[in-house]
Amino acid sequence: MVFNRPVRDALPAHRRSFAPEWQLKADILEKRARRAKEVQIEHYNRTAHPLQPFGIGDHVIVQHPVSKCWETTAIVVEIGPNRDYIVKTPAGRLFRRNRRMLRKRVPVMPGNPPAGPSIQPAPTPPEENPPGSNETERELHQTIRQDDQHARLNVQRDTLNN
Repeated sequence: MVFNRPVRDALPAHRRSFAPEWQLKADILEKRARRAKEVQIEHYNRTAHPLQPFGIGDHVIVQHPVSKCWETTAIVVEIGPNRDYIVKTPAGRLFRRNRRMLRKRVPVMPGNPPAGPSIQPAPTPPEENPPGSNETERELHQTIRQDDQHARLNVQRDTLNN
């Protein structure tokens, strides 16, 4: 304004009040931003798909938030407004989880074969410790841990001696 220079502050100004070269550069940047957003939408939509909603009483598997393992089974007891569900575990605990953290589970009743193609289990190799032997799996893991600790101590001792 003063000395025919544009003001550099946060005052609102119309686009036409800027110099023509600035208007041209602003148009180019807007086109680039619009195209980048379109590419991002295309990339996202390649693999995105809507998840089917659950009903009350559906059996589900819940993903653990830290380990990301699908291990806890539950039953849907309430449906929230924003794709969130309240599920109840067999232990009686209630959790609120988003739809992405839940998967459908088909409960298998004893005596009823699961629906779908039958899958034959792979043949298992002979066990070193047959069931009922004195060394349980817990004792085996404890022995392995102790061996690892002894090996670490030997490495530390060798390092200190050198």
